[in-house]
Amino acid sequence: MFERGGSPASCGRSLAMVLISVLFCAPSTAQTTRPGRKVFTLGEAVDYALAHYPAVRAAMSQVSAAQAGVSAARTIYLPQANALWQTNRGTRNNIFGQLLPQSVIPPISGPVLPSADNGSAWGSAAGVLVAWEPFDFGYRNAT
Repeated sequence: MFERGGSPASCGRSLAMVLISVLFCAPSTAQTTRPGRKVFTLGEAVDYALAHYPAVRAAMSQVSAAQAGVSAARTIYLPQANALWQTNRGTRNNIFGQLLPQSVIPPISGPVLPSADNGSAWGSAAGVLVAWEPFDFGYRNAT
């Protein structure tokens, strides 16, 4: 194959030809061994896609979130009831009977104490607000 006294270029060319022929003629194990293919039914294909593809799971979660949003929107048609109980204590340097901001009882405050003493007064408030809007004249559909 190599001649004595041959030029280095011809020696390199013949070596390259030998390497190329070995690379192209050698059997490739990656191409000859194939895993067995499995035939899926439609149900198995759907189960496999749900288990192995996160995009399918993300789409399924978006569908369930949309369904939950629809059921939450339907609760607007139901009556609402809110209850409240507050207790407070007022001393000589503040007004007793103050209510915290809320929607059940209007926030009013009690009277000013007549004298500045070290005594205190307790106050309480309780309330229930029931609201139902069976007719909205298109407001819910507009929102």
